[in-house]
Amino acid sequence: MPLWKNGKFIDDPWRFVADDAPVPDDAAVFVTLARWRAEREALATRSAPLGLVLAPGSEWTDIAADLARFPVIAVEIPKFGDGRAFSIARLLRERDGYAGEIRAVGTYIIDQVPLMRRVGIDAFTATDPVLVRALEAGEWPEVPHYLQPAIGDVHAPGETRPWARVRKPG
Repeated sequence: MPLWKNGKFIDDPWRFVADDAPVPDDAAVFVTLARWRAEREALATRSAPLGLVLAPGSEWTDIAADLARFPVIAVEIPKFGDGRAFSIARLLRERDGYAGEIRAVGTYIIDQVPLMRRVGIDAFTATDPVLVRALEAGEWPEVPHYLQPAIGDVHAPGETRPWARVRKPG
């Protein structure tokens, strides 16, 4: 499955492992939150990279101290109208201080990609041929003005719209 990151498609060494499948010792794999909770001790001793999958509606505050162990966290998007991955990504970045890669996996459209970037998602699996073509062509349906503050350096122009929320420095 193609992975789009830093403005281009790259090779993706990561694999998703079902909860009932064995976890290979020598491959970079994603496991679900449920599997991490159930097999934490065994999975923590792996020498190969381990990623975490957060499904919509997940609650992970009990493992917040473990988040730094995961170089990649995948947020699932079951259908393009489901925005819970946006909230999960924002909470990971702002509340939990997660600094690793947050990857969108599932069903979404090109119009959502700039908005996902604003909440901290920085890598995108692309299975839909229309989405792949749009990313390859450099389509970027950016919205130039926002009311909400964003992850990173993008801010709403508060001086031109005093009702717009602007992130305070620090």
